[in-house]
Amino acid sequence: MGPVPPDLNLGHLVGVQLNQICIGPYDLQFRFGDFVIACQGKVVVEADGQSVQVFDGETWGDARLLTKVSGQDAKAWAIEASHEFSVTLSGGAKLRFISTDCPYEEFVIHPQVWVV
Repeated sequence: MGPVPPDLNLGHLVGVQLNQICIGPYDLQFRFGDFVIACQGKVVVEADGQSVQVFDGETWGDARLLTKVSGQDAKAWAIEASHEFSVTLSGGAKLRFISTDCPYEEFVIHPQVWVV
C-alpha cells in the first residue's frame, strides 16, 4: 500500500495480550483482545535470537516461531522506517510489519481502521 501513516498510533495495544493468531490461506491475523492487525504483507517475527519471515502476502515461510509469541502482552510499538512498523512483546519478541508500494492494502488495523 505504501508508507506507514505518520499519525499511526498503536498505543491502545500496549498492555494487551496477543491472545490469538489466525492463519488463513491468504492472510495472517494477530488479535490483541478486540484489536486486530490483519496482514497481507510481509511479516517478520524476531524471537529466541532468530529473525524469520513467516509470511510475505503470497507465500508462507517458517511459521513455527509464531508459537513463541502467542500469549505475550504488547509492551511497545514503533514506526521503524517509512514502510515498517513493529510491536514488541513482553517476552522480548518483536513482530515486524513491512509494506511495499503495491496497489492494495497490506495491513489493516481494526477497530481504528488504519491501513498500511
